[in-house]
Amino acid sequence: MKVWHFSEMAYHPAWPELRDSYRVVIPNRLYDPKIGADLYHRYLDEWALCDELGINIMTNEHHATATCADSVCTIPMAILVRETKKVRLLALGMPIGNRNDPIRVAEEYSMLDVISRGRIEMGFVKGVPFEISPANTNPADLMERFWEAHDLILKAMTTHDGPFNWEGTHFHYRSVNVWRGRGKSRIRRSGCRSAARAVRRRRRSGA
Repeated sequence: MKVWHFSEMAYHPAWPELRDSYRVVIPNRLYDPKIGADLYHRYLDEWALCDELGINIMTNEHHATATCADSVCTIPMAILVRETKKVRLLALGMPIGNRNDPIRVAEEYSMLDVISRGRIEMGFVKGVPFEISPANTNPADLMERFWEAHDLILKAMTTHDGPFNWEGTHFHYRSVNVWRGRGKSRIRRSGCRSAARAVRRRRRSGA
């Protein structure tokens, strides 16, 4: 059995001041950078202890919220790949449908994969509705963007014979050539039942 430790790196000192919402619309004046730094170091210390205890580590990301102060899940991953030695590291996840540059995502995960010597697990998620406003994206084509970004990221990370061109519906690149080693990163996808059915259909079709 695999055991994982998960923390959203919450900024809980702001919670007593909140009223109608914990997300998106709360004023950022409630955040104190000195307290925030102490909390970040606390969470990172907890994860370092996980490595000593053999407990795998999971991070995620949310935006404009006091419940999760981790707005870029690959940043704590970048710290953990160097500070830990044994456990697997899962970022679940990256809302790739809301990202404007999937190749940047591929480059970030590729570096993490190499530095961790293959201990990274990539988690791709659709994201929750309140992430749409901070990302300034269109909910009508979110799943289309997700799957195109998904396919582009995987192609970028598994193509090793030089640049390729990508002309999709939502993303366009003249030359994609992500340098990386051949690590052992795994992929996880998270979402609703309809997303799970989409994964199964794509596997059957060979996508």
